[in-house]
Amino acid sequence: MGSRLDELLKQGVIQFAAFIPWQVAESDISHSLNRFLQAVIDRRMKVYLILSPEVGVHYPNSGLPKDVVSRKENSAQHSQFGKVVVNLPPNAFNLPSLFAPDFNKRYYSFLNRLDGILSDLSKTQPQMLSSVKTVLTGSFWKYYRSPFLSAHSPFGGTCGDYSSHAALAFRQKTESFFSQKEFMDPTPVAANRWKTRSLEELNRRWFYQQSEDVFRNRSYQSIQKKSSALDVFEFELFTPEADTSLTYCNFLQMISGGHADFAKLSSHIEECASRVAMASQSVASSFIHWTSMGGFRMLAEAEKQFLILKSLLLLGGQGGGLLIDESEWLSLSKNFRNRAEALARSLIQNELQMRTQVHYLVPHLWSHSGILWEELQKKAGPQAKMISTLDLVVREKFSQLLIVDPCFIMTREAVQKLTAWAKAGRVVVVPRSQFYSESARLELEQVMAQTKKIEVDLGFPFQLHAIGDGKLVVYDVLDQLILKDGPLLVLQNFINTVLSIAEVENSCRLGDSRLCQVTFEQKNHGIAVFVLNGSRRQVSADLLFKHNVRISDLGSVFSSQSASLAQSPPVEDAHPPVEPANRFSLDVPPFGVLPLSIEGLSFQELREKQAAARISEETRVSAQLAAASELPGLDEGFEELWS
Repeated sequence: MGSRLDELLKQGVIQFAAFIPWQVAESDISHSLNRFLQAVIDRRMKVYLILSPEVGVHYPNSGLPKDVVSRKENSAQHSQFGKVVVNLPPNAFNLPSLFAPDFNKRYYSFLNRLDGILSDLSKTQPQMLSSVKTVLTGSFWKYYRSPFLSAHSPFGGTCGDYSSHAALAFRQKTESFFSQKEFMDPTPVAANRWKTRSLEELNRRWFYQQSEDVFRNRSYQSIQKKSSALDVFEFELFTPEADTSLTYCNFLQMISGGHADFAKLSSHIEECASRVAMASQSVASSFIHWTSMGGFRMLAEAEKQFLILKSLLLLGGQGGGLLIDESEWLSLSKNFRNRAEALARSLIQNELQMRTQVHYLVPHLWSHSGILWEELQKKAGPQAKMISTLDLVVREKFSQLLIVDPCFIMTREAVQKLTAWAKAGRVVVVPRSQFYSESARLELEQVMAQTKKIEVDLGFPFQLHAIGDGKLVVYDVLDQLILKDGPLLVLQNFINTVLSIAEVENSCRLGDSRLCQVTFEQKNHGIAVFVLNGSRRQVSADLLFKHNVRISDLGSVFSSQSASLAQSPPVEDAHPPVEPANRFSLDVPPFGVLPLSIEGLSFQELREKQAAARISEETRVSAQLAAASELPGLDEGFEELWS
C-alpha cells in the first residue's frame, strides 16, 4: 500500500480518488481502511473516498457483497429485457434493485459503519480532516435502462426498475402522492384520473425521480450522523464503458477483438454533460470515470486525449470533471498531462466559466425526453441543460430561458415558482396539457387572464404573454409530443422562436457540422472558444461571428509553447489576420482541440448588441403594424407586450 502511494508521489500525484468496496469494508477485520488513510496522511496526500456503490470498481461485482448480488429477489429488472447486467471486468453481474429491503438494510448499515470509522479517526487524528474528503454519488439509478432502446438513442425509453419490490413501492407511492389535496380538487374522485393505466409511464418517471432524491438524502444523512465535521461532496458519476447504451457495442468488441466505439463514447460525454442532477444539499457535480477495464484502454492515444479534454471542457466547465485510472493517466505523454492539468486549474480557479442560458425541466432525468429536447439541444448546444427540479433554476443566475417538458406534472406551487422566475426578466415556456392539477390549471389561467397576449400559430400554436419584466410562452401540446416523435420542421421553428424571444444565441458558429464548439467567459475579458474535431480527418471550416472580433491563441492559460491541447497546429498559422474580422478560417486536425481567445466580444457585450438589434426590429415592426389600418389596436398591444 505504502509503496503504491510512493510511486504516485514520484509521478507528481498528490491527490486522488478511491472507491471503498462494500464487500471489503463490511468484513474489514484487519482495519485496512484505517491503515490506508494513515498512509495517505503520512505522505501529506489528499484522498476522495467514494462511499456509494458504483460500477467500474476494480473488484468482483464492483465491490458489492456476493450474497446481495447472488440473490434473485434482489435483482433489478428491465421492463422488457430481464435483469440489468453490468459487463465490466473482472466479472459480469446483475445490478441489485435499490428498492429491495435486503439491499437497503445492508447498504445503510454499511454507511453507518463507515460513518463510525471516519468519526473515530477525526477524533483521534483531527489532522486527517484536511486530507480526507468523502464522496456520495447517485449510484445505480441511471443504469436501469433498456440496452435496445438506449443503443438507438442515449437515455432512450423509460429508465427504471420493474422488479417486484419496485412495483410494490410504485403502487404505494402513487396512492400516497395522489391522495394529496392538490389532486383531489374539486372532489376526491378527481384523483382517480391520475392513476389510470394510460398515465402509468408518466407516473413511473415521476416516481423514479422522487425515489432517487430520497436515496440521496438518506445516504447523506447516514454518513453525517457522527462524522459531521468531515467534508461530504455529492457527485453524479458516469462510467461510459458500463453504460447500457454501449452494451451491444461492448459485446461485439469482445467477440471480434475490435476497438471500442470512439464515436459513441464521445457522444456519451455530451449526453452526460447535458443532464444536471440535484444532490441532497446542492447541485451534484458531474464526473466521468474512464476505467482501464473497458474499451477506453484500447483506444489510440490521440483518441484518449480527445475524450479527456472533452470531458474536462463539458463537465469541468460546470463544476465537475473526470476520474481516470492511474495506469491510463500515467501512460499518456508528460506534455499532454501538463496541458490537461493547466486546463483543469483554469476551470477550478474560474478563469474560464461556462454559462448555462437554457434549462429544460423534465419529470425524470435519465429517461427519454422526446424530440422537443433533442431539437433544443441541437440548437443551443452546451448552453442547454436538462434538470428535474425547479430548485436548480433558482440557483442559476445566468439562465434566461426555461422550457417545461410536455410530460411534466404541474402543481400550483410549480406554476407559482415558474411565473415568479419569469417576472424577474426571463422567459418561461410551459405546456397547456392534461397534466395539470385543478389548482395549477386555475393558477395558470389567472396569470394569463391578467396579461395581454399575442396568439402565434406557425404550425405549433402558442400564446406570448408579458409578465413582470419577463415573458410567458404557453404552447399547446400536440399528440405527437407526448412520448412520441413530432413534426420536425414545426418544432425547429418553435425552438428558434423561443430562443429568439429569450435572446439566446451562440456567440459564433462553425461552417462544418463535424466540428463542435464549447464557449466560456474569460475571467478578465472576452470569451474563450474551444473548437473540437472528433473525426479521424482534418477539417477545414470557417468560424463565423455576427460582429467583428479579434481572435488569438489561448496559450496564456496553458503553456507558452502550446497553442492547442491535442495535436493541433499553432493558432497563429490557422489565423493569420490580426485585424478584427467576423470570419476566420480554421484547419483542425484529427482529434484536435483548438483553444481560442475572442477579444471585442463578451457575454455582456453580446447581450447588449442583441438587445439593440431587438429594439431596432421592434421599432420597424411596430411602424408596420401602426400603418396597417386593417389591424386596429394590434400595434398598441405589441408595444405594451415588448416594452
